[in-house]
Amino acid sequence: MEKRPSEILTDFLNFLETAEREHESAYAAVGKEDSRVQTFLHDMEFAPDRNERNRIATRLQQSRRERRKAKDRVQLYGKVHEFYTDRQNQNMVKALRRLQNEQVTTEKYLFGNREFKNRVD
Repeated sequence: MEKRPSEILTDFLNFLETAEREHESAYAAVGKEDSRVQTFLHDMEFAPDRNERNRIATRLQQSRRERRKAKDRVQLYGKVHEFYTDRQNQNMVKALRRLQNEQVTTEKYLFGNREFKNRVD
């Protein structure tokens, strides 16, 4: 069955909200990995031997890979985040929410149990 207009609007609004959360989460993950790098550098500085430095270097490498993935997610959702958070677009997003609610009401009427009420006795 083909999607109803209200479902399409709902999907789009959900996408905007999900993209916003995904962007924020990824941005926080980048910051976390940046902080971890400093810890790894200090650990390497005070490592007692080469084996310990190698273990730390491996953890550093894994951290950098995680940071890259998070940074890519930030970039992937960056434009959607800018659009969604732009003050000028907030009115449009609110208008889309109103449209979605109105569309749901119309669809309930059109696809619900409609009854004819005789106006003439």
